Amino acid sequence: MKPTSIISLIVAVLLVIVGLVTCFIAQNMAQSNGEQLFADHVDGNISITEEISLDSLDIIKIVFSSGKVNIYGNCDTPGSDHYSEVSKLELVNFKENYYTLTRSGNLLSFDETGDITSMLKFWENGFSFKGMRYILNMEQIRELIDQKKNADKEERLKQINIYLTKEALEKATEDGDDSPPLKQIQITSRGAAGCEVRIDNMRTNTDYNITAEKVDLTVSQTRTDSFINVKADADSDAKHAKVHFENSVIGYLNIRADDLEFTSTSMHIRNELKLTSKTGSILFVSPVRLSNYNMEIRSKGRIQIDNTDMSSPYSYVAGSGNPTFTIESEEASVNCYEAAGSETNP
Repeated sequence: MKPTSIISLIVAVLLVIVGLVTCFIAQNMAQSNGEQLFADHVDGNISITEEISLDSLDIIKIVFSSGKVNIYGNCDTPGSDHYSEVSKLELVNFKENYYTLTRSGNLLSFDETGDITSMLKFWENGFSFKGMRYILNMEQIRELIDQKKNADKEERLKQINIYLTKEALEKATEDGDDSPPLKQIQITSRGAAGCEVRIDNMRTNTDYNITAEKVDLTVSQTRTDSFINVKADADSDAKHAKVHFENSVIGYLNIRADDLEFTSTSMHIRNELKLTSKTGSILFVSPVRLSNYNMEIRSKGRIQIDNTDMSSPYSYVAGSGNPTFTIESEEASVNCYEAAGSETNP
């Protein structure tokens, strides 16, 4: 080897060592200032947190392969199950260089990139690569070395947790005009495994649009006069949807799935409920009198209304006006009844 080559090699090695040392020093400095430079590694999971501001924020858009999305409203309420003093986005088991998180005007967007070639692309807003500091740290190097060893292990479940404080939501309402804070939350799962979504303790008139082949949705302690939509895309139904509502008031609910498992406890629809499926089971427990609803149910499955069989002629139509309650299914079983102590008015 030529002397110049040896010198170049030594310089390259020194630069790598200096880079590693710099990363370690920066990480320690960030930790001492209470800042997160690298993802945390807890119980085998990778976690990184980004604080978010609701000032003039209208839309949160999430696009990823598959995993969980948890939306926790009023999280700064003392005694909350998912307490946080600040509004934040928590990303679990997403590698730092394999996603983009951007805030542009009134849109907060998270997009999971597919591979190393896509993360190195140039976008309209600039270069998406976050920097070598996310690669030149011991945890990333250890994962790279162990990658082959762990190839047969199940991939860690990806999870996105959105914490929204009551203070921030109220402030956003006060600072704006008559329009609500967070007009939309959009969740799109590209993978065949679909996504699991939980909406908990949200009290804003937000649209929730969930697009996936398979959806597991739980909504609790939530109130919105707006929409919750579940489907595969604009032109097709999800293959499977498992949906549960509890102690919630919803303006409009639209679920389209080939196979639908739907349950509710103490759920009120203000304007319109529409469930479309081929197979499955639907259990709707209403906190208000069923006579309040303009109901139209069509299915070759068993139809029960307040424990009375309405299966023949495979349809049940009753009431008029608003709210409307529509179920269209080829053969799903449908059971609707009033909860004990149901009120005449919501």
